[in-house]
Amino acid sequence: MTNITENKQKTDVQMHIDKAYKIIENNLPSNYVKLVQEKLEDPDLSSGIIRNLKNRVTKYPKTKINVLNALVEVANEYQEHLRKLRDLTQ
Repeated sequence: MTNITENKQKTDVQMHIDKAYKIIENNLPSNYVKLVQEKLEDPDLSSGIIRNLKNRVTKYPKTKINVLNALVEVANEYQEHLRKLRDLTQ
């Protein structure tokens, strides 16, 4: 009988995807679709794909990981701008 090793890569990737969704959950600006499209510069990327990934409607985030990364970047940049505005107005 052989020893079967567990592949932990799937769970690690899923953990990172879950963390990404926690970051973008409430931290995106209202114009996030346009900002993501500007970041990726992909002519085949529709606004529907971006919205579906943001709302976890699609079941293939691993194939569109670049969109998920761009969503996280936009969310982080937006939060940084809000922090800067808060610091400037205090």
